[in-house]
Amino acid sequence: MESKDDAAPHEPRAEVIALSGCRVVRPLGLGGEVEIVTAAAEPRGFPARINEGLGVCLKIGGAHGVVSDGRRERYPEDSVCVRDPGCVWSSEVAAVGFVSIDIAPALLPAGLRYTRMRFLSREQLPDLRALAQELEVEPAPLRREEALAQLFDALFQRGALRAEELEGGAGVLGSGLGRAREFLHAMVAENPSLDAVAQASDMNKFVLLRQFKRAFGITPHHYLISLRIERARTQLASGAAPAAVAATLGFADQPHFSRHFKRVLGVSPGQFARMLRAGP
Repeated sequence: MESKDDAAPHEPRAEVIALSGCRVVRPLGLGGEVEIVTAAAEPRGFPARINEGLGVCLKIGGAHGVVSDGRRERYPEDSVCVRDPGCVWSSEVAAVGFVSIDIAPALLPAGLRYTRMRFLSREQLPDLRALAQELEVEPAPLRREEALAQLFDALFQRGALRAEELEGGAGVLGSGLGRAREFLHAMVAENPSLDAVAQASDMNKFVLLRQFKRAFGITPHHYLISLRIERARTQLASGAAPAAVAATLGFADQPHFSRHFKRVLGVSPGQFARMLRAGP
């Protein structure tokens, strides 16, 4: 009888192997360090391969078999698979769709400790489809880094990712969070990275993100955008054109500015300016 440790990798038929027919994207804003693969539900399998980075894959469809580090596993229905760097895996043929995010070692938390392939329900993590779209189209580097950090922290909180950096102590939170806010106010017209905010606050970036949201109810990027919107209101009231306001406050372009402005205030910058002119 074959043991789990002696399981042979699945060898799918040639016509249904791997990434054929998938959409593969490496977002420019992340330096090619993140690869996003999306696939519709059709018969597909993967021969043995090795993860160089961290793989997080949302599978949409029924359960099917995989082999991880020589052990046969069951990939549950409509769930998320997590693969650490160095994981050797393969998959039998299954008619399922998926969204997979592979993150290079350069972007991963320091001191990663290897664990075997594991599975989580999709409700335990941020929406991976929304995350993939955000990583692809979001122009603000702070938000892109936040989104990745939130994914890492969610994996850590669920015991699915182990790394020394994620376990870092909180330090003096009050003064650190205060310095983070002061830095965001000073950088309102810039696009600081999460690393820059963490360095200014003298805090581990994962602890900073976790505690900032706990203290203020929003992430640093959301705080920065909200601060920009408040300043935009003042500039629009003084007669500045929306395009000029967008450029002054560090938005990627006017549509980026308008989208955030309307999300916060319910009207576009142009509508807001006209409301002011029509007022008493």
